[in-house]
Amino acid sequence: MGAYRLLANVTVEHAYFSGQSCRTLEFIPSESCAVLLRRTGLLLKASESGVAVYFDEEKIDILRLHAEDDLVLAFKVFSKDSNFFRYTAPGAPPDDSILFFDTQRVTRDAADKQMLHPDAYAAADAWLKLTADPLPAILERKDYLVKPVFIVQLRITAGAEGLCSNKLDAAARKFYIRFTTNQTYWKYYILGDLSKRNVFIADLDNTLQFENLGSTLLPGNREAVQLLSSKAIPLHEQPHQRLQLKESTGMGDRILVKRLPNASVEQVHGDLMAGKIEQVSEIYIS
Repeated sequence: MGAYRLLANVTVEHAYFSGQSCRTLEFIPSESCAVLLRRTGLLLKASESGVAVYFDEEKIDILRLHAEDDLVLAFKVFSKDSNFFRYTAPGAPPDDSILFFDTQRVTRDAADKQMLHPDAYAAADAWLKLTADPLPAILERKDYLVKPVFIVQLRITAGAEGLCSNKLDAAARKFYIRFTTNQTYWKYYILGDLSKRNVFIADLDNTLQFENLGSTLLPGNREAVQLLSSKAIPLHEQPHQRLQLKESTGMGDRILVKRLPNASVEQVHGDLMAGKIEQVSEIYIS
């Protein structure tokens, strides 16, 4: 056995997570991919936010023979976080589609990274119908019940510019998928004694404003004041917003809650706003 060298690497970046590292994903080789890995002697290694494939230098000729006959490695990618599509744009694909990425279609970004989508972030144009090739050959029956969050294909070619070439540097073997985060309007419900006061939300960073939508009755006949952000706010694993609940009085403003809780992906739903369905994060303060 010779030394193993990197053949190809796929890294997933996500704006939701600190450091952009998407730590919730699991790359599972399709059935045909698992067979090819064994035949070619390739070694698979999962990373914190992706997958890497290594080849045995002593078996490069065998690998090239396979590559001449259309060597394609397909991975089904699952998320260990059931909220993945709540914070991931472009959101969950339609029931009949899935996100699909292929190293045959590469776009270089400003840092010269090889992106597997044409824009800065993965978008709805990456959705592929489940009936469209090559998905039927990749997906098993169980995958239609619990769909992967996306599919990625690595094409191993034998040409001078292919992944089997000795001329490629490390950067040419690295591919990236980058997701941005969903944005939601933040709606605070102020309950209890606080709802009877002249309350408003102040942003210590002076970037957000909140509109008082008036009072509403919640289940249990509970009255609440609604305070809605004037714009949608990107979701983050560790939100950095610094919001305070204040009361306006004749003697000036008074702090009621020094640090309001930020939005959570657990409390996101669609709401009709100005004739359009928008994503809203609900936060309850009592």
